[in-house]
Amino acid sequence: MDPRSEGVLLTVDPDLAARVRAAADALAATGTHLLVVSGLRTAAQQNALYDQGRTAPGHIVTNARAGHSMHNYGLAVDVVPYLSGESGALNWNAETPQYQAMVSALKGQGLVWGGEWKSIPDPDHFQMPTVPVSPNTAMQSDYGAGDEAALVTVWTNAAAGQYSA
Repeated sequence: MDPRSEGVLLTVDPDLAARVRAAADALAATGTHLLVVSGLRTAAQQNALYDQGRTAPGHIVTNARAGHSMHNYGLAVDVVPYLSGESGALNWNAETPQYQAMVSALKGQGLVWGGEWKSIPDPDHFQMPTVPVSPNTAMQSDYGAGDEAALVTVWTNAAAGQYSA
């Protein structure tokens, strides 16, 4: 994976990062390379995305305010394939065979695909299977102040299935 993707993966749950790397390695063997666009987001970053298309320019990309996205807990990533090679233009078209191969590889690692969501499909979003679609109150409570120790607590509890719906 490229350095930008690796930098993003360093911010998320290590199990999530390992699953994304495994899918990326399998796809690289077929000539498809991925960019991990987003991982852990701060509350300010999440709220800025939420404001897009509402009170800020752009189109609506999320229904999740800060604290209501798995990105805020390091349990989700946004991933897209490069059109060709290991850099350059990105393929944002979820209908293409290349994109669907990426979806299959990431789902094959057990990740949940946001492209299957009904209210606002999120085709570049993948998250851990051991958590609900949106964070529950237990996760929000465990995250508390949002420091690194709180993230590790959330990741440990997520791996143990303590947040399952």
